[in-house]
Amino acid sequence: MKIAAEWFYEKVFSDEAITPKKEPPRERLPSLLRTARSLEGGPQSSWQSREAIFLKQAKLLASYEDDYEFSGQVTRYYPTYQALTDQELRGYFSWRTRVRRGDIRKTSLSFAFLYIYELINQVGVEDPLEGYQKLIHFRVVYGALDDSILPYLKRWMTDYVVYYDLPPALLADSPQVQLDGSIAVLERMAEESPAAIMEALKQLPLKWLNRSKFYQNHTQDMDTVIVRVLRRIAAHYDSRCKKGFVEQYVASIQKDLTWLFEAAVFCNPLKRRNYEYALDERCVHRCQNGRWMVEKYFFQSRKCAKLDDILKTVDRKMREHFDPKHPIKSQLETKWILKIIDEEIQALLAERKAAEAKKITIDRSRLAKIRRDAAITQEKLIVEEELEEEEPAPPPAPAEPAPAAAAAEAPGQAPADMPPESPLNDAEYRLLQAILYGKDRSWVRAEGYIMSVLLDSINEKLYDVFQDAVLDDAGAPLEDYIDELKEMVKP
Repeated sequence: MKIAAEWFYEKVFSDEAITPKKEPPRERLPSLLRTARSLEGGPQSSWQSREAIFLKQAKLLASYEDDYEFSGQVTRYYPTYQALTDQELRGYFSWRTRVRRGDIRKTSLSFAFLYIYELINQVGVEDPLEGYQKLIHFRVVYGALDDSILPYLKRWMTDYVVYYDLPPALLADSPQVQLDGSIAVLERMAEESPAAIMEALKQLPLKWLNRSKFYQNHTQDMDTVIVRVLRRIAAHYDSRCKKGFVEQYVASIQKDLTWLFEAAVFCNPLKRRNYEYALDERCVHRCQNGRWMVEKYFFQSRKCAKLDDILKTVDRKMREHFDPKHPIKSQLETKWILKIIDEEIQALLAERKAAEAKKITIDRSRLAKIRRDAAITQEKLIVEEELEEEEPAPPPAPAEPAPAAAAAEAPGQAPADMPPESPLNDAEYRLLQAILYGKDRSWVRAEGYIMSVLLDSINEKLYDVFQDAVLDDAGAPLEDYIDELKEMVKP
């Protein structure tokens, strides 16, 4: 047994030399990447920040292109070139090469942020405006592929405009600028139009107006009351309180510390130390000794909820008059505001009632019947006058023939110069002639005509010509048409 055991250990478990496993040779980096890597080591790297090293490498590699095939996924927080392996580094620059040629593909989020860091530090662009345009393009195209970048770019785009002193108009659609614009309107409600005030309100995160079916069905009346109520409330605070309407119900101005390009690798390439930028008259960024402050309106949801309560209360009280079958509850209990709401609703109702009373409807289809009735009345009056005569009048004495001019104005005789195509009959023409030239009108009653009937008939017959009445209710010619009427009717 001993001999067998010795043989087993000598033959089966004899000592063998261990051969070290050979690693595959590392790929040699292109020379420019090797130069960039050299900036990461050495004694100078010990006193330089990672942002400073990143900016030096970025400027060196600003025009570098690569065509390396890389399919891995990279996950780095606040990525820099230094944080990437050699393969990842070449993979990034190959992806960036395609991006610059217009071929933007989804990739590792670290690569996308690395590209954004380059732009906000002015790498690969001629000037800040070009960098802004590239950021906008990347936000639109790549944001559609991966929306993870959007919350960051929403903040950084504002910081970019502020830091590089670009026109404020570039941020016209930013939430802060829109809020400031709405606040500006609400601050001067007495001078703004009702439409502008309602538009400003709808830019705020108010809930009730969007939910209310009553508001959708009675928008005009609701807008009228809301604007009047808010104007009176604003006037109350302006005259009695230190804080105006906006600070009571929307937002308040505050000064806070801020960090431009927060959560980004930003290298302060312009070395800002003392600088001021006004985004608008209510939002100002200031840098003092490298420390950034922002003074602006900060929206406060608690205050805006109070404004929503006012709008809901207007809705509730309006329903009491217009839609009592669908009441709602509201929490507003401030007596002087409730009084204002009630007064403005009553004022609206009174205005509507007065407007209804002033409405005059002319049914032109009944004019013919009116003329027929007037003619019958006229005939009756003539008969009655004849019956009242007790005895016939003596025959008139012979008289000398009247001059031609006088004969033309004799009762019952048509004017000699009346044009044959005139739409007026003899009596209408003669009356209009008397009105225009100040002649005697006593013949109207003497000959059995009714003045008001003749006046209405003149207006009706000349309506097709002037598209308007030519005589007012008192029978005077309207000034705008006197010259034209005199062209039609001669003295």
